[in-house]
Amino acid sequence: MVVKNGRHLSQRVLPRMALIQTSIINDSLCLQAPDMTDLYIPIHSLPKEVMQCYCWDQPIFGLRYDNNVSQWLRTFLDTEDEIDLVVFDNEKFQGRLTKDCEAPNIARDNDTIVYHDMCPIHLCSLKSVEDLNTRLKKKIQVYNFRPNIIVGNIEKPYDEDYWREIEIGQVKLTWIAACPRCLLPTIDPKTGIKDPDQEPWKTLRSYRLKPDIYRDKAIFGIDLAPTDEKNNISGIIRVGDSIRILKDEPNFWDKKELSS
Repeated sequence: MVVKNGRHLSQRVLPRMALIQTSIINDSLCLQAPDMTDLYIPIHSLPKEVMQCYCWDQPIFGLRYDNNVSQWLRTFLDTEDEIDLVVFDNEKFQGRLTKDCEAPNIARDNDTIVYHDMCPIHLCSLKSVEDLNTRLKKKIQVYNFRPNIIVGNIEKPYDEDYWREIEIGQVKLTWIAACPRCLLPTIDPKTGIKDPDQEPWKTLRSYRLKPDIYRDKAIFGIDLAPTDEKNNISGIIRVGDSIRILKDEPNFWDKKELSS
């Protein structure tokens, strides 16, 4: 997580973060950005300095990387602010409870997150993006929504709204919430520039509101967590895997409140 004085930062505040590319090369996390020297961070040796951090005002600890990493971030993001990169240590620290997140959700008592907004998995479908694009003057890509699972070949746009438990490969995932959209998808992931017309945020609010639950936030995509109640997930998801719908909720849009 990137932090300023311990408080989490994202592309919402620093849209140029969208241009930072990550990859694993040998035993290092490689950060790459335009006009910057590649930065290699060892992944098998954690830093020692413990830092008190806050993610959405919820306290959580992190281990702070050294000044070389901080300076690289400050240089690329063009700021003199105290910006640091921290990593979570599963053996030393406790995560945040998903159910304590501000956005409406049906998280279970033992669902935990670290530096995520609300869930470790965010899923969007290409069919839904295709439908959204019919309403936009300037087309966008699914990557504007930053999903880590992208689904193709579904019958109708927004079918994912109704999925409550799915299986991909050997991994079962459970629905925690629809994703209430902020302005982050207005940032072009290729340029790091916000759309001056606040699209697709404005258009989504014209037809994807569910005010009884999500108030004035349009919803797009779904947030998921491992079905295993111990969060001891073992399995591999591969590009091209099929998705099995194990449980759905066809009357989701008719309901006035969330239920598990």
